[in-house]
Amino acid sequence: MAMAAGAQGQVMVTTVRNGHSYEAPTSDFLTLSHASGEVRVLDARGLLLESKMAYLPRIKLSDLSQAELEALLETKTAYATLTVYGSLQLTNAHSAVIENQLRQAWQRGGSLAEKMQTRLEILADLREFNNNLGLLQGSMIAASQDDAQANAVYDQQTNRAAMVATAAAHVDVAEQQQASGVTDSRLGERQAKETYQEMAERLERANGRTIIADGQAASANQQVTDYLTNCVAISARLASHGIIIPAVPPFYPIPRLMMQSEVDAARVAN
Repeated sequence: MAMAAGAQGQVMVTTVRNGHSYEAPTSDFLTLSHASGEVRVLDARGLLLESKMAYLPRIKLSDLSQAELEALLETKTAYATLTVYGSLQLTNAHSAVIENQLRQAWQRGGSLAEKMQTRLEILADLREFNNNLGLLQGSMIAASQDDAQANAVYDQQTNRAAMVATAAAHVDVAEQQQASGVTDSRLGERQAKETYQEMAERLERANGRTIIADGQAASANQQVTDYLTNCVAISARLASHGIIIPAVPPFYPIPRLMMQSEVDAARVAN
């Protein structure tokens, strides 16, 4: 059915569609008892209208009347938000399973406001899950590269330390030769000390690079842990709504979902 404002600003039915197949709404204009404008955003935080090139304060779904909620379903932005989950992962075998779970969650809902609110919360979690999963994959690659770099720098530091130890031993030998009065030992002592100083400076620089590389590797691995933790937490929240996705690795991205049937059924009922 289509909705329009009455004389007192209330939403009323103006036309009734016949049949079971509904076309998607094509207008975003919405008239409520206390506000009107174009629907720009509908999410778990509520409804955002634009009027006269300005955004109105958000409106919670729980603050809308049944007739206003029905009218909201007849706007294209709200309808698209509630019926399509976009994803870089195209429709696959998981799509039908999740769509069925979403349909059951909708049917379990109480009022229309509760059904819509739950759907929006689930969709927000699905988007957050995919975002974290994408970041997790990137972080795992970065962590692997940083670990390899840290290992290489550590090996270089170990080599430098061995070279310093050898140079220090040469200095000891030169000093002992100088004390024993060995001919030209003063020159040998000076060269040994210069070599030791050079090796010590290289070791210090290697130590600095090791600290930086270790820090980068630790940061990358912490990001992996954080994104893994987020995915697990989101899976738990979705499970509370009956949406079952893996709660432990390996995770899979949420595919594209189509959810028109239950929303169209609500439009027919209303």
